[in-house]
Amino acid sequence: MNYYAHTAKHPDGQPDPDERNWQLLSEHLRNVSALAERFAAPLNLAPQGELAGLLHDLGKYAERFQARLHDPSVRGINHWAAGTTRARELNAWSVAFSVDGHHTGIPALNSNESGRSLRQTVEAFADTNHRLELTGHCPESIEELLSRLKHDGLQEPACSPRAITKEQRFAEALRTRMLFSCLVDADFLDTEKHFDVNQTKLRALPELQVERALEILLHCLESKPSDGPVNALRRQLRGDCLSAAEKPPGLFTLTAPTGSGKTLSSLAFALQHIVHHNAELSVSDARRFRRIIVVIPYTSIIEQTAQVFRELFEESFGEDYVLEHHSAVAPRERKEDQGRDAEDERLRRARLAAENWASPLIVTTNVQFFESLFSNRPSDCRKLHNIGRSVVLFDEVQTLPPQLVPSLLSAVRLLVRDFGVTAVFMTATQPAFASAETALPYEWNPVEISSNPSAMAETLRRTSIELPATSDTTTWPALAWKLAAERQALCVVNTTKDAKELFALVRANQPEAVFHLSARMCPAHRQEKLAEIRRRLHPEANEPCRLVSTQLIEAGVDVDFPIAFRALGPLDSIIQTAGRCNREGRYVAPCPVIVFRPVPEEKRMPPGAYALAAAKTEEFLARYPDAPLHQPEIYQKYFAELYKLIGPDKAEADKVFDLSAKFDFPAAADACRLVGNETRAVLVKWKDKDGRNRGEELAEKLRREKHLTAAECREAQRYSVNLYQAEFFDAQANNYIYQPAEDWNFWVWNSDYDKNLGLGHLDTSSYIQ
Repeated sequence: MNYYAHTAKHPDGQPDPDERNWQLLSEHLRNVSALAERFAAPLNLAPQGELAGLLHDLGKYAERFQARLHDPSVRGINHWAAGTTRARELNAWSVAFSVDGHHTGIPALNSNESGRSLRQTVEAFADTNHRLELTGHCPESIEELLSRLKHDGLQEPACSPRAITKEQRFAEALRTRMLFSCLVDADFLDTEKHFDVNQTKLRALPELQVERALEILLHCLESKPSDGPVNALRRQLRGDCLSAAEKPPGLFTLTAPTGSGKTLSSLAFALQHIVHHNAELSVSDARRFRRIIVVIPYTSIIEQTAQVFRELFEESFGEDYVLEHHSAVAPRERKEDQGRDAEDERLRRARLAAENWASPLIVTTNVQFFESLFSNRPSDCRKLHNIGRSVVLFDEVQTLPPQLVPSLLSAVRLLVRDFGVTAVFMTATQPAFASAETALPYEWNPVEISSNPSAMAETLRRTSIELPATSDTTTWPALAWKLAAERQALCVVNTTKDAKELFALVRANQPEAVFHLSARMCPAHRQEKLAEIRRRLHPEANEPCRLVSTQLIEAGVDVDFPIAFRALGPLDSIIQTAGRCNREGRYVAPCPVIVFRPVPEEKRMPPGAYALAAAKTEEFLARYPDAPLHQPEIYQKYFAELYKLIGPDKAEADKVFDLSAKFDFPAAADACRLVGNETRAVLVKWKDKDGRNRGEELAEKLRREKHLTAAECREAQRYSVNLYQAEFFDAQANNYIYQPAEDWNFWVWNSDYDKNLGLGHLDTSSYIQ
């Protein structure tokens, strides 16, 4: 008897009853096992990957599953419980978790509110009566299913069990997610190859070609202007990065002021690091570095950074060399999918559209990187194995939430220790992570790349930060008048509601050349606005330009104003605003950065850690009114005090760390929220300057065809805005949004989208971006 893994479809999507076109189960298991082993080899998990691939669909040898393939009216079965149970018998716990979760997500070890558990699956399968209920009335035992697997010419590989101490549990949870990633990506790719050969062909990606990429980058850097002290410091930083690149792989920091060129210098570090350390390894050696991942806090910087990288490399390597990945618009697994078989069309499309980060150069967000690292869902975790043997550049690391420092930093440390990653933490305001050592179970001793951060900060000091007196307050109308009186000025406020109100007041005083930026505008809209802002600020144009923005402008956005205003907030935010002023050193005298305190009735502040950090800043500056705010030592002193105030005092106080160490994968995933409130992306119908409404085109295609390609999902990111859950539900209740395809996590804004504010007209006083 032939056993099959998948049926087939005709080009028109109709079922193909010809079994000669179906995929044999032995072929699928052999393919997935080989792929998972290859993916796991760089992670030192090859035997576990091979075993997981072989066992993941063991239950498909059940006669009822085969009957289901021939007759869809036959009730579907749970085909992963058998492989889960077998892995548990072998004491291969990470394999058991991976097999059990490869359709609907890694379960918890023990029963709790998060739903089913691994122990429940194993215990139920061991009992004949419970097995029938669990699997959908499949009576075959493990022994019978394994005999059919062996009859197909497949053999279980040797896989030695490993004892796990209590201290190793967090690391083992991360290892499990990495193995899970190897399995689900291998399964997705082989399934895709069977169902959609054309899509598989589209996955042919360019190689990293690191020597050529480094040559292109250095040529670009050397062709830039070299005169003046700013450019001299940029050359020094680049030299420091190239020198440090030959140090052993590990954990690094790069402390450099804004405008020092750290984005491209850090890329030079990454490329030279790979060139140096790959030089003595054969092309097939699993220890070779394979890609570069740039992790950025906000989508506003992603757009800017990805565009810079594309301009550098696209002509030589093609458009797929750089992958920009932040929002998720493809369909995702749901709890109600549990128990459905692999022929479910909605889930298959979800898997095939998910990003697996196979491109040579990835640009992504903190949210996408860390929430995926702690996720339990197949589509989120699929990419994780491709983090191994990568150089990961974390930009603006001061934005990481203090309450999650133990879990996030521990994960990075383990990526370095166990999975061959070199990590670089970069910022002008380097947090004092070492001060949180009581909450960090893994050693945190990074190597600084810059040869003299303090001297560089002193040389590149281009602004003078003016702090308000203790009793000084400013009203919005008074501030609007000051901004309108300036020919070019930046003002950064704490909330979107503040930005909306101040923008309106400035326009009332001066209707021309006033701009607004916030995360309530889709990325493509923001990029168009920023292009016009930069054009006006360029010395050749030097046109009027007044910008009111939320804090998204602060972290790495390349603009250069002669004066800036900043609402009193966290110290690192104030310093980052200063980095948007006199950035290129065009003005001889230090330019003013005026910090103001809104009057009490207008003092709105995002809740939680942001408000606490702002209060800490006010108290800190009162004690150190003359502190040199441009120096790294001051940031470290501030962050050390801040972490003592709002950071956990031990690792277990971080829920994500604690739940991971308890192998409660669903609960850990739910607890890992970097923004604080879960957001939902909505596609907006924004018209660009040429009158094209690409968001509407994508929404209409999804409504009509019930499907978008992976490339279209990536494109949709540029026309999406994230709403917090309360806003999302309010929008649903008021019919502001609709869902073009029911099974896709994809919603479309069907109400007003303002050409200046985007969705900024929403009442969002509690939100910062």
